[in-house]
Amino acid sequence: MENIIDKMALIQSIFIDSKEKALSISGLEELNKSLLKNDTEFISIAFEAASMGIAINSIEKSNSLSNWIDFYQNYGEIHAAQVHVGLGWALSELNIEVSLYLNDLDPFYKYRVVDGYGYYDGKFKRRESVRLQQIPKDLDNFGIRAYNQGLGRSFWYTAQGEVEKLTRLITIFPEERHYDMWRGVGIAVAYVGGVKQLVLQDVIQNSNKNLNAFKCGIALASQTRIVSKAISEDTEKICQFVTGLTTEEVYEKLLQLEKEACQSSSSIYFDWIKNIEATL
Repeated sequence: MENIIDKMALIQSIFIDSKEKALSISGLEELNKSLLKNDTEFISIAFEAASMGIAINSIEKSNSLSNWIDFYQNYGEIHAAQVHVGLGWALSELNIEVSLYLNDLDPFYKYRVVDGYGYYDGKFKRRESVRLQQIPKDLDNFGIRAYNQGLGRSFWYTAQGEVEKLTRLITIFPEERHYDMWRGVGIAVAYVGGVKQLVLQDVIQNSNKNLNAFKCGIALASQTRIVSKAISEDTEKICQFVTGLTTEEVYEKLLQLEKEACQSSSSIYFDWIKNIEATL
């Protein structure tokens, strides 16, 4: 358990440091060089945090995402999922309706922005998002699912790896929201790592009928680590234990399923998710 907490503390430290750099360093090339000095295991967190800081600056100074788009296209594409999540953090912190920016984004990643929005709300707006169980009114059905995924990710951090606390958090919500939350839990578990096998077995057991969603989250985290060239021993072990596949095998499978998803669909992300869950 201490290993989980230590890793979460390291992630928080990298995030805070990288966000501050993004807010203080004016040149994107200089910022990128600074971010690349982070340890490989959690380097995508550095880009996620920088994405948040750049988005805040871009929106406040120009009322647009122009600088954020420059950062993403020139330096952040291999961390695409996390960079879009970071944009969601920024929009939630600024209390901006996330839907205002979704139409201008890549359909494959736009719901990762909503995921980030949900994570931020779960972490920093607990009264509204957890106690009152409010959902942003501007979201469509897919947006709500992505928002729930982000909440689920935040719950693993809130629970600090305590499975009983995690399960209590999820079960206070209506059952129809659980499935997507468990996908978010899977993403967090596989990305953070530090989970002993007995704890992982307990998480699997508690996921119950939401196991396919949990497996999908494990696969998503494994895939982003392969893409960002930041695979970790922890993620590899978790992926193999939960899915029975190596991270490389999961990556190849998800890549094929992505090609099979309808590229012209605005819901391509959830078309892909549906296929992953059916395959795993």
